[in-house]
Amino acid sequence: MELHYQIESAFLVMSLLFVLTLVPAKATVRFIGADYGSIMRCALAVFIATITTLYALSTLHGPLGLSLSFVWLVFLFNRILGLSKTWSSIFTIWLVLIQLAVLHTLSQYGINWQ
Repeated sequence: MELHYQIESAFLVMSLLFVLTLVPAKATVRFIGADYGSIMRCALAVFIATITTLYALSTLHGPLGLSLSFVWLVFLFNRILGLSKTWSSIFTIWLVLIQLAVLHTLSQYGINWQ
């Protein structure tokens, strides 16, 4: 099924990105063995990461903006999930890659966020 029209809705994309990222994030947090791995803490972390990823993609251009976003997400996962800095860094890279893959898949079906 291919859509023949473009859908531009930031709320729709953010909702789909959140839902499609939460399950792999929760499985990864359980595998890593985070100190605070409840579904509510994981949902909060994924929600803030989703907003940060969309904001970084739309406004922060260049390596400085991406570096600041990365440091912010590492700090976020360290505090909310209780991960070490190393696991927070790995989890940040993993979660951003998942979100970029979901955004690419959504754009293939005509659902854009810009």
